[in-house]
Amino acid sequence: MEGLEIVEGFREHFYSLVSQIPEGKVATYGTLAEELGDKIAARAVGTMLNQNPNPIEIPCHRVVRSDGSLGGYGKGEEKKRGLLKQEGIKVKGGKLLNFEQVLFEEFESDQPLKDLRKIQNKLKGKISTVDSFQNITTVGGLDVSYSHPKAFAALSIWDENEEMDNFTLKCEMTFPYIPTYLAFRELPCLLEVLREAEKELDLLLVDGNGVMHPKRAGLASHLGVECGIPTIGVAKSKLCGRVVDKVNRQNRVSKIKEDDELVGHAVLEGNRAKNPIYVSPGHLVSHEEAVEIVRDYCTHKVPEPIRRAHIEANKRRKEDG
Repeated sequence: MEGLEIVEGFREHFYSLVSQIPEGKVATYGTLAEELGDKIAARAVGTMLNQNPNPIEIPCHRVVRSDGSLGGYGKGEEKKRGLLKQEGIKVKGGKLLNFEQVLFEEFESDQPLKDLRKIQNKLKGKISTVDSFQNITTVGGLDVSYSHPKAFAALSIWDENEEMDNFTLKCEMTFPYIPTYLAFRELPCLLEVLREAEKELDLLLVDGNGVMHPKRAGLASHLGVECGIPTIGVAKSKLCGRVVDKVNRQNRVSKIKEDDELVGHAVLEGNRAKNPIYVSPGHLVSHEEAVEIVRDYCTHKVPEPIRRAHIEANKRRKEDG
């Protein structure tokens, strides 16, 4: 997997950034996200700060919101206020009084997310939305469940609309959730569970997006190119584009377009489903065929191979404690 070294070293790089904030100075969540290479990572910054393995050496109390308010802290706001006060930073009413004077922005960073974006841009040229098959018999469904710092990947294998086997795998989670970068979080685990299964599969249904992605290179597309087999992305939320027609019981499928480009379909299946799922080709599958295959497997809202993988991944996570 291209970019694996960046993914595995991502948290270490982030904590090294936080450690650059000197005593008596603060930085914002947004600034740290930009130093990682993309402002969209601001929420992930907060998550990684909350998971700080060494709060003393990695001074996460020096990270505040862009308006000068304190923001969160694992040991509570009062503790954060006290630590900042010890460093000469004045706080009143939950905000820094001398915010502009103590703001630190002179980081040294390789901005790793920019390198991951380059990988996505390069991957886009390798993706095909043309059907590469005549018959689909053996289908796999993939999903991942989390319990920091572990991830639990599951593969459910179906043949003739019946589950034949399933596999689960526990692995270390090194990369945080960042919107539009899901492949770099989940791909290592998914590749590993596929290797462990050692099964020949005609097609994979993936809990995530295919070409319905700002860079047209979502998790399902990334996995398809990596494995060289047809993949379809099935997501529960719409990452980009607009639904052309309202989806309901009478009109169960609608195109999703972005700037007049077809990026996927909204599909409403299952008797109890109130909201649609979002289907897009990953690799080696057309838009039309992706919809047909997904609908064939939708007894419930989500296609059964993914639904079963979801159940097995959660079961393995709970068994792990």
